Amino acid sequence: MHDRWTLPYITAADALAAHREGRHHLDLRRAPARRRSDRWVADTRWIDPETLDHSHPLTRSEDPLSIFCVAGHEVSHFACALLMMHGRDVRLVIGGFDALAVAGAALVALDLDGGDGDRT
Repeated sequence: MHDRWTLPYITAADALAAHREGRHHLDLRRAPARRRSDRWVADTRWIDPETLDHSHPLTRSEDPLSIFCVAGHEVSHFACALLMMHGRDVRLVIGGFDALAVAGAALVALDLDGGDGDRT
């Protein structure tokens, strides 16, 4: 595989440290999985991965991102590849949300009436 197409990974611990230094977290868990978990990582933006395509505003943003889904598989891989195609500085969190929780991410209760991260 050509290095240009290798997905850039980051450990959950490194993602938490990078977040403190200005890298943003992006929660890409599908809405049903997110609701089932009842938790989200504090100070994290959420978007419904079903809305992510080449025309999504996220493809034009310049903020560095650490992205995650539930376990760091299909959803995150798709999003990472898509954002890389648009020149984004993006890292895929190994193990996803579950790994961030184990690594000590600040988790808060999910409030479906608001206050649970950006909904884009």
